[in-house]
Amino acid sequence: MKKTAAIFIFITLIIFTVSGAAFADQIELQSGEKLRGEVQNETLGLQTDYAKLNLQKQYISKIDREVRNETEIFVLRASENNRFSGQLLADIRFLVNGSERVFTVSDIKSVDFSTNSPFNANKDISVSLRNGDFFFASTVENAISINTSLGSPLNINYSNLTSIEYLSGEKTYLIKRKNSSDIKSNLQGQKIIVWPAAAEIVELRFDHVSKINFN
Repeated sequence: MKKTAAIFIFITLIIFTVSGAAFADQIELQSGEKLRGEVQNETLGLQTDYAKLNLQKQYISKIDREVRNETEIFVLRASENNRFSGQLLADIRFLVNGSERVFTVSDIKSVDFSTNSPFNANKDISVSLRNGDFFFASTVENAISINTSLGSPLNINYSNLTSIEYLSGEKTYLIKRKNSSDIKSNLQGQKIIVWPAAAEIVELRFDHVSKINFN
């Protein structure tokens, strides 16, 4: 009986140990060292080409250091294929075996998060940017004002749009409407205020936009 109880306790300890390792975050350092533990940051600051973002940790699945145009950047992958790239702005606070360690941006090669939450809000639009970033968001304003070929401004409610797409060959934007004809307009320099599902409200210049789909 005692032997059976000892075996049961031993197996239980193994299960808890394996489960703990499986559900731990993992950080890989530039030195090649890998550690398992838990990221303590609730948000992660990222300076992108288009805005400074504070991304919520609960939505992030992975951070990778990459090289783009001979410049090192960080790519943060989030729920539902959302993707953000730029310069990481904060050290990573990492809890290992009950002790917190701090790793600077220069220390970090990658971070894998054991769990991440799905988005439950701010998914009215999907935004594709020219640098390869992609994210879900909601618009803060209700309409966009564009200049028509006649030179007069036209206000269009976002609820009446299906997409806005940059046509690189023509250096103009194709605006597709639900119940009206398509319009082409130069939106360079104009901004749209969006609330990304993984971050806070930001102003986004159309100069960075490849395509916005209105869901």
